[in-house]
Amino acid sequence: MTGREPAWRVLAQELEASLEEEKGVGERAASYLLSPLGARMNRVLVSGTLGPAEPVGRDPENPFYRSRLVDPTGTIAVTAGGFQPRAMATLREVTLPTPAIVVGKVNLFRGRDGTAYVSVRAEAVRPTSAEEVRGHLADAVDQTVERIRLVEAIRGEVPGTEPRIVGYPASWVRSAREAHRRYPGVDPGTFRGALRSVVPVVAGSAPLPMPAAGALPTSVEPPRIPTPSPSARITRSVPAPPPGAPSAGERAEESAFLDVIDQLADQSADGYADLKEVVRAAARTGVTSQRAEELLGRLEESGAVEEPIVGKLRRA
Repeated sequence: MTGREPAWRVLAQELEASLEEEKGVGERAASYLLSPLGARMNRVLVSGTLGPAEPVGRDPENPFYRSRLVDPTGTIAVTAGGFQPRAMATLREVTLPTPAIVVGKVNLFRGRDGTAYVSVRAEAVRPTSAEEVRGHLADAVDQTVERIRLVEAIRGEVPGTEPRIVGYPASWVRSAREAHRRYPGVDPGTFRGALRSVVPVVAGSAPLPMPAAGALPTSVEPPRIPTPSPSARITRSVPAPPPGAPSAGERAEESAFLDVIDQLADQSADGYADLKEVVRAAARTGVTSQRAEELLGRLEESGAVEEPIVGKLRRA
């Protein structure tokens, strides 16, 4: 039996910039999201100010909620549904911006137009004091700095010479080398700039950031070589969708449908979501069986979902 994956301490900026996946091999194998700094994330611990949750779906008896967690470097989408009852209940209880800590699994969804959505499916949500959030932010800063130094050291290696990276766990070094390979255009030093905005918050000389009014963060559009902006923050924009691209509402519907598949697969003994159960679960959120078939066809066509066994679904 495999052990529980450790929860990486990360900041929103690094999580939002993470666009490379590693799919596990074998039954019930874990999948990972690799950051430009070499964090190989299955689960994460994030902290900041949690905003009020918004319900997704139309069935009040089987609700699904989304919220935002803001730290000094950006915003993280946090979700919870019926398979995370305690986390969902806590999200529902948050009616005002509240300092909080969230532990959960990372999730990357790509729409048909290539748009990437990074979120955290909460396993635990704990409102806490601003002081405790500052402590967790300090831990995240420390680990981020270490990852920056490691990736910079790897970038500075001379080809053909024997690697001499010492003082880091072997797993960190392997992941950092893979990140260097997969994010060739990303300068890890650009992430240092955002860390300067965290320091006064950790020191208590600046308040915790507050969620901005408006919709949840929508998407990160991945360029051919994902490169952070000069300010080392991912800029969120909502461009007009190109002809044929799904609307924001359709993308949200696809994302919610994928969450149903993920939740049922996580709970199953074989790691697959049963098609009939998916349709029934979707119906409880107001999605008709015909609409569920349309969504499934669209997601299979885009490569987001596969059906390797008849009637058994999983994220591709």
